Amino acid sequence: MAGPKKQTADNSAAIAAQFGISLKALRLYERLGMLNAPRNAAGWRVYGHAEIERLHGILSLKQLGLPLARIAKLLKSRSTDLVTLLSVQEDMLLESRRETERALTLIQIAKVRVQENGKLSPGELAALVRSISKTVIRSTAELEALAQRIYTPEQIARFRSCEWSPQDAARIGAAWAQIYADIDTMLPAGDPLSKKGLAIVRRAVALIQGQTRGDKEFWNNAARFWQEAIADPHTSDQVPMTRAHWDFLAKGMEELKRRGELKP
Repeated sequence: MAGPKKQTADNSAAIAAQFGISLKALRLYERLGMLNAPRNAAGWRVYGHAEIERLHGILSLKQLGLPLARIAKLLKSRSTDLVTLLSVQEDMLLESRRETERALTLIQIAKVRVQENGKLSPGELAALVRSISKTVIRSTAELEALAQRIYTPEQIARFRSCEWSPQDAARIGAAWAQIYADIDTMLPAGDPLSKKGLAIVRRAVALIQGQTRGDKEFWNNAARFWQEAIADPHTSDQVPMTRAHWDFLAKGMEELKRRGELKP
C-alpha cells in the first residue's frame, strides 16, 4: 500500500486513521525505534512507502500475538524487509492453523469416545482430552526431517494421499489413546505376554496393519521412524509413544511372531 507521493504536512493522523490505530500508538512505535518517519523542510513527519510497509508489518505481527519488544528486535535487523516480515506472519499463521487443526482433532476424538461410552462427567471429559492430546502428533521440522530420511518418496506420497474422514481420524486417534492408556495401567508390573497384554498388542498391530496396508517395507520404515523418534531427545517429546510403550509393544509383537500370528 503506497502512501501519498507528495507531502506538505505531517500526515501522521491520516496514516493512523487509515490503519485504524490511534496517533498515540503511532508515537509509541516511533519511541520504541520501530518507525522512523523522515521530516520535510517544514519539520513535518512524512510517511512514505517504506514507512507504511513497516507499519503494516508491526500491526500484522502484533495482531498475531507477537510482543512489541520482539517486533522491535526483528525490525532492527538490517536484513529485515517486507518479504521477511510476511514470512514471519506466514509462519505464525501456519502454526495457528496447526493448533486449530489439533484442537479440532481432539474434539472429534472426544466425540467418538463419548458416543462409544455414553455421557461423561466434566472431570472425565477433561481427563480424556488430556490423555488424547498425547496421541495427536504435531508436524514439526524435526519430525518432518526424520520422515524424509526414513520413508521413501513413494511412501510419503501414499501417506499424504490417504484422505481420512474426520470420523476415521477420530476413531484411529481414540483407539491409539486407549492403547497407550491401557499400557500405562499395566506398567511397571504388567506383563505384555499375559493374556491382557497380548490383547493390547493385537489391537496395536491391527491399527498399524490398517495404516500400512500390509506393506512390509512400509511397516519396517514406520517402526524405524518411531524407534528413532523416541530415542532422539530432540523429538522424543514430540511424539505420543514413550520408550515404555515401545518396549511393551515390541515384546508383545515378538511373542505374536513366535506364535505365528504376525509374520516376521
